[in-house]
Amino acid sequence: MDFVDWRKLPRNERASAQRTRDDEEEQKNAAIRFHGIADYLIQKAQNAGQFDNLAGAGKPFQPEALETNGFDALASNILKSIGAEPLEISLQKEIRRKTTLIEKHLEYLQHRLSYVQTLARARYQRRIKAYLREVHAYEKQYNKLLKEINSRILSLNILAPGAMHMKPLPAEQLLQEYRERFYVFDE
Repeated sequence: MDFVDWRKLPRNERASAQRTRDDEEEQKNAAIRFHGIADYLIQKAQNAGQFDNLAGAGKPFQPEALETNGFDALASNILKSIGAEPLEISLQKEIRRKTTLIEKHLEYLQHRLSYVQTLARARYQRRIKAYLREVHAYEKQYNKLLKEINSRILSLNILAPGAMHMKPLPAEQLLQEYRERFYVFDE
């Protein structure tokens, strides 16, 4: 808005300029009341051409900018930056991690079993007994891990939407299969 020295204007022009100024002020106040100060200032800057030569003009938005908006996006970005994640996702990761841990140890025991089966039984009795002690010791840990996984699956099924639900592991059946698979030397 330009500065007007009211003293130097004739009376009729002064009244006209005052009415124009009052009308502009009323429009500004009405726009602020209706749209808010941010929208008003953005509109004012657009009218002044301040958005004409911005970097990235004419290029599409980045996909992450279009996914969400507002406070949720801000909170989500902050949480992502510090490594936080929803509880459902962390439960899924923990279930996967523990399942992978079990699978790796079962592969190791299978490798040990294959090796021990190639040995002459009478000559390598100590190695066979060491293998059996290891199998017996891991059985308790295996049972504990299966119970923990099922507990996490139950928590996940309570918290998560239906698409993320998982079936609990058949712990007794898996323990029985474990015994049949690795206790081959018991008599």
